[in-house]
Amino acid sequence: MRRRATPKAVQNVFTPPGTISYVGEERSGPVETETIIYNEKEYEKLENIKQGQLNPDLHYWFNIDGVHDTDILEQVGKRFHLHLLLLEDIANTTQRPKTEFYGDYIYQCIKMISYDRDSQELKSEQVSIILTSDAVITFQEKTGDVFENVRDRLENSKGRIRKVKQDYLFYALIDSIIDHYFIVMEQIGDYLDELEDEIFDDPKKDSLNQAQHNKRLLLDLRRAIYPLRESISRLLKEDSSLIESKTHAFLQDAYDHCIQIIETLESFREINAGLRDMYLSSVSHKMNQVMQVLTVVSTMFIPMTFVAGIYGMNFQHIPELTWEHGYAYFWIINGFIAVVLIAFFKWKKWL
Repeated sequence: MRRRATPKAVQNVFTPPGTISYVGEERSGPVETETIIYNEKEYEKLENIKQGQLNPDLHYWFNIDGVHDTDILEQVGKRFHLHLLLLEDIANTTQRPKTEFYGDYIYQCIKMISYDRDSQELKSEQVSIILTSDAVITFQEKTGDVFENVRDRLENSKGRIRKVKQDYLFYALIDSIIDHYFIVMEQIGDYLDELEDEIFDDPKKDSLNQAQHNKRLLLDLRRAIYPLRESISRLLKEDSSLIESKTHAFLQDAYDHCIQIIETLESFREINAGLRDMYLSSVSHKMNQVMQVLTVVSTMFIPMTFVAGIYGMNFQHIPELTWEHGYAYFWIINGFIAVVLIAFFKWKKWL
């Protein structure tokens, strides 16, 4: 997960409360907006924010891609009467997932996460979802999200999403992000399995670095998911007229998914910690095998060297020096010593 630039975050600390100042990665380009208007019988999509009075018989989803343009944030804030502190939180993309109740609307901050398999990096984007009595408003850092299934259900009237109020759309957007966590967890799990096989079969120098990298990656993922559990729990516990009682069952399902993801995440952290231990054990075992071979060879040559040393001494009256086949006897004795030592090692189960 990419770390934010510290200087900008520090500068934002010393600004007065309610100051809308963008904190996050450097971005440029225009802000893209869209409006989806729907009910059970009607559907319309606009490429901008609908102006004018909202029809109480219709439901609205306003989506803004790009929070780096604070002027547009202020315009949207005035259009929907959003609190300055809320707009400040939207512009600060380093927020932890949370839920805030502002009376007339509910603010949900959540992290949309994807996993790049090639670089083994997490890509995180802050998404702000606001539920009002008239509409749902979403703010994203950039264009591109995981809401295509929600848009498809709205456009083609699949399921109950167009038959109920916009609090269900509020849930559906949160649920889409949580469901995408399962895809990320599956991809990370597959990579951990491959790394485990690599360490077990042929540990490389980079394997330990990968395990350490995974430790930081899983820690960043934990920071994004753990607060979300508390956030959804608050949505369930707070009594708000904006969320109907029948929607609580769906929010409870989203909460259960969070618990499941957290349990999977913790198991991945244990597996990754085991990978580091496995790497050290594999390297140690490989080193022991090398030392075992070297020890056997050294042990075999010690008596041979002893025999060669005796007959290499510069004494004239060594009896065996005059033997006609002494050289052949020397090699026969050495071969016999090697066979006896190998048999002894096998009997002791050292080989």
